[in-house]
Amino acid sequence: MEAIRKSKIKTHNHKVVVDLPEDFNATEVDVIIWPSEKSAEQPIETDVEKWRKDLKDFYATFNTDLSNFKFNRDELYDRP
Repeated sequence: MEAIRKSKIKTHNHKVVVDLPEDFNATEVDVIIWPSEKSAEQPIETDVEKWRKDLKDFYATFNTDLSNFKFNRDELYDRP
């Protein structure tokens, strides 16, 4: 299987032209096109403190009272 990947191809009047090398022997090809986003080129700045606060706020709703919970290892393996 032969494959060629070209990134950042400019469009001209809603058309795309891809020049294939001479040794590319396929008679049919599959084409996948998706927009190239400029934000992907730049690193995303993350506010770590805000992220940690958001995580704490999210998981605060899942608190469980385990004060009356007693783990009995023997019951773990006790199967009928």
